[in-house]
Amino acid sequence: MVGEVGDTSGVILTVTLNAAMARTLVVPSLTFGHRHRAPDSVSLAGGKGVNVARGLRALNVPVLATGFAGGRNGDAIRDGLSDAAIPFDLVETRGESRTSVAIVDPMNGVQTEINEYGPEVTDEEAREFSRRLEYLMEYATAVVFAGSIPPNLDEGYLASLVDRARERNLFTVVDSPPTLLKAALRSGPSLVSPNQHEAESVAGFDFMEEGDFSLGLSRMMELGASSACITSPEGHSYLRDRDGTTVSALAPMVERIATIGSGDAYLSGLLGGLLHRKLGLVEAARLAAGCAAANAEMPGACRFDPLRAEELAGQVEVEILSGKLPQRPESDRTI
Repeated sequence: MVGEVGDTSGVILTVTLNAAMARTLVVPSLTFGHRHRAPDSVSLAGGKGVNVARGLRALNVPVLATGFAGGRNGDAIRDGLSDAAIPFDLVETRGESRTSVAIVDPMNGVQTEINEYGPEVTDEEAREFSRRLEYLMEYATAVVFAGSIPPNLDEGYLASLVDRARERNLFTVVDSPPTLLKAALRSGPSLVSPNQHEAESVAGFDFMEEGDFSLGLSRMMELGASSACITSPEGHSYLRDRDGTTVSALAPMVERIATIGSGDAYLSGLLGGLLHRKLGLVEAARLAAGCAAANAEMPGACRFDPLRAEELAGQVEVEILSGKLPQRPESDRTI
């Protein structure tokens, strides 16, 4: 197994150090340089950790969101979390939280994302968040560090937070851009969850065939992760636990509206399955892929219908690529 957590009925804490107001515009037949009207749009509290929290909440998993938020966008982020019934404890910043815009063209399946860098945080704000996190971790069984960080903080800040979570023997998850992920790997997280592009950057080579994904998983575990998963744009995902068991999952074909946030939905399903429902690797991979597929059916990250996610989970094709699952009951297994 990759790691043990204590009472898995406890809270999963999600950390979003660069939260955003995320807006998705659906624009059929988009042509740059022309005027268009968007027949559909969605505005949500965003940032990867916030997205994961929304997905966990949809699956009825106890969750608490924390991070930085400031200005009018910060107020809107708090309102969005409240509307989604997600408990939160965000450190107020002087700088205005960023805005992210995604333009989705359902006619040709193309989506364009424009993400602001986000505000800098003061030394005092950074120290306050570190102090706040120490308090919140007392109530958590797992901590998810997801997304980018304020532009004036270096990767050492995130790594130090991962270290603190590991010192408390919490199940720690990192899903961040490659530079941050590389630094966090040295802190020995329980699980890392990059997409294919990010994993290729960390591993140092392109994944051209299925065996390359397995090598990528091995590389990230050599660098410090206890377990790893990789998601691909084609709906494939690969998961390896610390016993060396590798599971491949292929999500069913759906009518995609937007895949923005599908990786976050996948992680929500995976954590909800492993840590809350105590599913085995195969069933957790099914649930994760089902959540990712359901997410792609509507605009906005992690707005999936949990019943639809369960339905699609039953259609996920799963294969054990290496190792073997333990003979003990699936309900006793953690990743």
